[in-house]
Amino acid sequence: MTKPAVIGLGELLWDVFPDYKRPGGAPANVAFHARQLGNEGIPASRVGSDESGAELLSILKSHALDTSYIQKDDVAPTGTVEVAMNDSEASYTIPEGVAWDQLAMTAQWLDLAKRADAVCFGTLAQRDEISRRTIREFLAQTPKSCLKIADINLRPPHFTEEIVEASLDLADVVKLNENEWKEIRKMFGVTDFKAWLFDRKKIRIICLTKGADGAELITPDQHLIEPVFDIPDANGDSVGVGDAFTAALTHHLLRESPLDVAISAANRYAAQVFARKGATPRLPEAVIASVT
Repeated sequence: MTKPAVIGLGELLWDVFPDYKRPGGAPANVAFHARQLGNEGIPASRVGSDESGAELLSILKSHALDTSYIQKDDVAPTGTVEVAMNDSEASYTIPEGVAWDQLAMTAQWLDLAKRADAVCFGTLAQRDEISRRTIREFLAQTPKSCLKIADINLRPPHFTEEIVEASLDLADVVKLNENEWKEIRKMFGVTDFKAWLFDRKKIRIICLTKGADGAELITPDQHLIEPVFDIPDANGDSVGVGDAFTAALTHHLLRESPLDVAISAANRYAAQVFARKGATPRLPEAVIASVT
């Protein structure tokens, strides 16, 4: 059986913590977890032709990820994000003018778009006009059956109303947290936000993540509420947990699992990532088997 091709389209960077650094970027994280869950997870991004970029590619290859769709930039540097931790919660400083701001639509990427089963994309990588244009062209070239998942990742000042609305218009599934739910509702002056997403934006599934309160999946016909899956003695952080959730949810949506199965599995998988440090921990086979 051919493995579904799950494309993480957007930023690839270093998450730089106070005392260590790890590979990051939401789309790349999704690609990593998609592969760990048994799919063909492919990061589509851009790094600098520098030591940091070479190190990133080496680590992704060590995770058995296909790095052939990661472009190299001879001018812009590899992206970094400075991560500050407050207890287990993270805040971010994201420099501009980096390689993933220069994503280019190439013949190779066109071929990738045409065979994509799912594309996970976000608002952050659309902050620069060059990458914004490329991401939208890539999505336009995917098959009609391709599942498009928008991660509404509102990192001030790296978004606009136009970026948010266009992303919603392009998506089948939207993932956002409670703060983003409130902010977008206010942004567009919407009273019935769910109806607006379903009727005006033609969203099929809303995924609302609520941190310690779990998550919700909402369709025009269903509203599922899943409590957080608690792992005793967890010693991790929140970085990349939402991306792990997205990957597991995508895994099950591609297999047309019942939505209650999908949200439960996504919650349990995300909890396993939360229990470990960094966005892309390798999980034991028994854990993977329990959520797939």
